[in-house]
Amino acid sequence: MIQQTAPMTLLELVDRIKEKSNDTLLSTISANGGKAEIKSIAPLETAGHGDVAFLANSKYRDAAGACKATALVLTEEDKQAIWGEKEPERIVVITRNPYAWFAYALQIIFPQEQPEPGVDTRAVVEDGAVIDSTATVEAGVVIRKGAQVGPYCFVGANSVIGEGVVLGEHTRIYPNVTIYYGCRIGRRNIIHSGAVIGADGFGFAPLDRQYVKIPQIGAVETGDDVEIGANTCIDRGALQNTTIGQGTKIDDLVMIGHNCQVGKNVVLSGRTGLAGSTIIGDNVQAGGGSGFAGHLKVAAGSIIGGGAGVPSSIEKPDYYAGYMPAMPHREFYNILSVIKRLPEMRRQLKHLAEKVDSLKKE
Repeated sequence: MIQQTAPMTLLELVDRIKEKSNDTLLSTISANGGKAEIKSIAPLETAGHGDVAFLANSKYRDAAGACKATALVLTEEDKQAIWGEKEPERIVVITRNPYAWFAYALQIIFPQEQPEPGVDTRAVVEDGAVIDSTATVEAGVVIRKGAQVGPYCFVGANSVIGEGVVLGEHTRIYPNVTIYYGCRIGRRNIIHSGAVIGADGFGFAPLDRQYVKIPQIGAVETGDDVEIGANTCIDRGALQNTTIGQGTKIDDLVMIGHNCQVGKNVVLSGRTGLAGSTIIGDNVQAGGGSGFAGHLKVAAGSIIGGGAGVPSSIEKPDYYAGYMPAMPHREFYNILSVIKRLPEMRRQLKHLAEKVDSLKKE
């Protein structure tokens, strides 16, 4: 559950954001603005008295200029673009990253309610499982032998924590999550409903037009501060662990195959698919519906556009795209008909080039 804190002054909010960001997100409040009372956060168009609003995209500068919020958070560049050298006749907060400021402000004004610790009597906890006294385990949860549930963890209703699984402190498992045996989940992870962590990788050896199952004896290991979206599947490794690096954020309906190594602070948007043994470098961003063929590497810092297919390794970080955007139906089929004729057109072009060369020699 989300709860709302009592109103606070703008200066108090700014100081708490500074503390929460470990002094990485500093803010400057316009003159006499620190004492303003802040009750909530609202969009530019609807914000009013007691609200703080933020401008994170310069294309909304007009809306920001007309915004009626008590305080407006924006960059110095946007402030100059809206008011020029003239000081705005309103309270503004200047920061280098208004979007991150907004994220921290939401965490402070609308914190996650902390559940009461304890194990519901309707949960099943096998002998040998260790549950910290500060953890919360809801009804219908099954915790297998040898599992360890760390301090301040939350395990939502009907989730299954397999044999030998380790949950790091402050990790939150939402209802109906399944974590197979032997997996290790880092500290402060968030795993949303329907996610399956550690199912068998898709490994089969072909033999005489049949397939022999390859036992998947690895596991899944996640770093600290990882978030995994609803109905996402991360398969266990065949021989080594599938790993997810610290700070990585994975959207809903993402598929990560066995033996994949996903780096730190990676973002994988919904319906992204990683075939087995894909290695994703740190700080890679993958747009929704992108796909990665197996046994390849993607350079740290690369950006993959939505819907793009990555058939081979990417050695140099850049923005990569490769999809056909939506267009009128007739236009699409006209283009498709041309694409189908490309091999023939290539042969004709080659033939014409040869004729031109022969004419030049005459």
